[in-house]
Amino acid sequence: MREMSDLLRAEESRRLYVLTTVTFGFVTFGLAVAFRFSEMGLQRLSLAVLAAAVSGLLVLGWVHRGGSSVRGGLMATSILYVLVAYSSFLLGGPAFDWFYVVPVLGALLVGMQAGWLFSGLVLLSATFLWIAPSYGLELTGQVAAGLQQQEALASRLSVVVAIGLLLSAIGSQQRHSRSILERVNNELNYEMNQRTEMQARVVRTERAASMGSLAAGMAHEINNPLTYVIGNLELLKTYLANQLAASPPQVQSETESMLSEAIEGSYRVAGLVRDLKTFAHADEEAKGAVNLAQIIDRASKMVAHEIKHRAQVEIECPEGIEVLGNPGRVLQVVINLLTNAAHSVEPGSAKDNWIRVSVKFREGRIFLRVADTGSGIDSELMERIFEPFFTTKAVGFGMGMGLSITRNVLHSMGGEIDLEYSSPDGTAFVVAFPPSEVSEVQPAPEWVPDQAISASKTELKLLIVDDEKQVLSYLGASLSHYRAETEIDGQSAIQRAAEGNFDVILCDLMMPQVTGMEIYAALQERNPSAANRMIFMTGGAFVEEAAEFLKGFSGRCVEKPIELAALESRIRARVEATQGPEMVD
Repeated sequence: MREMSDLLRAEESRRLYVLTTVTFGFVTFGLAVAFRFSEMGLQRLSLAVLAAAVSGLLVLGWVHRGGSSVRGGLMATSILYVLVAYSSFLLGGPAFDWFYVVPVLGALLVGMQAGWLFSGLVLLSATFLWIAPSYGLELTGQVAAGLQQQEALASRLSVVVAIGLLLSAIGSQQRHSRSILERVNNELNYEMNQRTEMQARVVRTERAASMGSLAAGMAHEINNPLTYVIGNLELLKTYLANQLAASPPQVQSETESMLSEAIEGSYRVAGLVRDLKTFAHADEEAKGAVNLAQIIDRASKMVAHEIKHRAQVEIECPEGIEVLGNPGRVLQVVINLLTNAAHSVEPGSAKDNWIRVSVKFREGRIFLRVADTGSGIDSELMERIFEPFFTTKAVGFGMGMGLSITRNVLHSMGGEIDLEYSSPDGTAFVVAFPPSEVSEVQPAPEWVPDQAISASKTELKLLIVDDEKQVLSYLGASLSHYRAETEIDGQSAIQRAAEGNFDVILCDLMMPQVTGMEIYAALQERNPSAANRMIFMTGGAFVEEAAEFLKGFSGRCVEKPIELAALESRIRARVEATQGPEMVD
């Protein structure tokens, strides 16, 4: 609607320009013609030209004061038509050469319909003046014989002037048409660019969605074996502790070191899997006030070994600035940015390079800026730096996940990340955090083994359901201080849970035959009390149905690989919720 209004205003402006040009041209030339007609004794014709000139000025003034340019054009063309017809009548016939100007002027000032209308009137007038004498109608022919040559010269001069005025009007029409064409062309180019950008955005969205599905499926498949790998390693470390007491110190040290390294490596794999899961769905971890200065200090210490041989670190962050987010996730963002900056600098010249971290509050948001003096990013690659698995590093020196994960993590917390600049002299990223408006996140209470649920008043009975034998074996051994039973078949699990008197039912969420969701639904019908005692284990809710299901079970889910402390805490909470705190004294 606005674009149409712009075009209408441009058309109105064009008509006004043509009307103004023609009117002033006619008035200027008309005054000279009127004076000459007066000298020739053609007083009536002189007065007619003056009247037409004055009428044209009045019409122009009316249009400039807000009148319609279309109506003004009709009136101006009609005035010219009357003058031409009257002049031809007085001069003795259709010898006045301005007749042809009338339809052209009507078309320029009003439109093609007006042009055709005046063409018809001119044709009728010329025909009438031509045949009138044949029917006894006398035309006066006021020009004396001695002045006819001068009149003919004036008539030719008027043709030249008329041609000049029409060329000016037609030129205005061409400029107007060209401007409309350019505007439409620009709008078309804009629309094409928008469409191209939209298509690229759709492709990126589909790629991210595919990546999310792949990542969630991978996370689920990896977390299941990680559960018993980590668990069995920790159990093995505990079992061997007593047996190694009689071994030489070197053997003890090497054995403990190997087990610790294996456990640490397993947790690193678990961390990578957790990062992959950020592509599947937004992070739903608790958010709260996070002290940014403390996070930056901690992150810089954690990556000091990556930076110390490459660059110097400069940090400018006022104390007390808090952002809204999850502490672990904010730490992950800062670590990723510092690591990315460090890897852009070649090692060996730490004194000549720097990484600057600065924090500022602006426009209601908190901005974290990380700049480096590294090698920069090629301009043709800048649009792809946030794509999963895209990296400029050599093979084996990066998965290309850091910036992708950082962006996803920030989006889940309501933040954003942008590339401020990149050149051969360095790169700068800017992260926008929402300011904190809530109290700090309270960490979940840690389970301490000597404060575990005691079996003095009651021996808790557990049913563990999972489709992985190794997971059942690991959990059975780890929870052996309870009366723990295991079940690998979903249908049998429903039967046993409905008929047995279990204090807690620990059930895997995603199983191939019968899912944890289906077991819960069946128990809701057969034994609602048993359904209320369920705790769900998940290696990743990689289908939307599972993610929606878990939203209604806050505090009743534990993620794989399972941390025993978190699992014991969930068991304690579920028993207290279903049987009362006296059952776990």
